[in-house]
Amino acid sequence: MSCVATFSLFPLERPDQGSFAPYVARTIEIVRESGLPYELGAMGTVLEGEFDEIVRTIKQCHDDMRKGCGRVYLNLTVDSREGGAGRMRGKVDSVGELLK
Repeated sequence: MSCVATFSLFPLERPDQGSFAPYVARTIEIVRESGLPYELGAMGTVLEGEFDEIVRTIKQCHDDMRKGCGRVYLNLTVDSREGGAGRMRGKVDSVGELLK
């Protein structure tokens, strides 16, 4: 089963009150290490892979952020279906074709 997931993870209670960027950067390091295809967006990150791989990666991100923060917020959306890889790019490309 192929999945495309979007997630946003950010600290609500943290020792500093500065930018979220260092927390996002650490999360993306974990995502990169997973080897899953991903795209970083302004308001979330899209992952593609098998459901278990995606959930395991997001859990690692969550657990890592919880180490330094008293409270974190996670928003997750998953589209799963039978089929192969490349759906993350394919979804964007199919809309782009209609806009030409």
